[in-house]
Amino acid sequence: MIRPEAKETLWRWRELEIGIAICFFGLYLFVQTFGLLKWIGTGFALLGLILIFIGQQRGRFRHSEKGAGVVGIVEGQITYFGPLEGGTIAVADISGVSLIIHGDSRCWCLHQNGQDALIIPVSAKGGEHLFDAFAEIDGFSLEQMLGQLADATSQSSIVWRRVDYGNDWK
Repeated sequence: MIRPEAKETLWRWRELEIGIAICFFGLYLFVQTFGLLKWIGTGFALLGLILIFIGQQRGRFRHSEKGAGVVGIVEGQITYFGPLEGGTIAVADISGVSLIIHGDSRCWCLHQNGQDALIIPVSAKGGEHLFDAFAEIDGFSLEQMLGQLADATSQSSIVWRRVDYGNDWK
């Protein structure tokens, strides 16, 4: 039986672990074989390296604690259902992203022009899907966002803003 903490950690870094396994398999084929299998091994090693890069980003984004509410993303629409508040926002309509302290927890604050901001706890169930939504936004720096997320500060910070942030006209 695996301890729940260990299982949670393994699940958090799953893409990274798969990338390492594929990379080692590719390196094994490259070193131990010849001809076509050597080239296939090179391809597996490169695929493994890509998965390692993606996995370390996703692993840094995920949180193990369980927060309030549920996040869902369907066809470019982010939906949050929480115990006290909730709402929806289209990924294309996001004009700003901030990390704020709301209540006693860190939250994403997704702004859109002319509407109220959508506040989503960082640790909400399904919150890891926000990584893919943020990756779709032009000009959004995932590395900068991951750095701010890892910073254990009690202050709010702006992660990204679109050029027309704050313009309530369209």
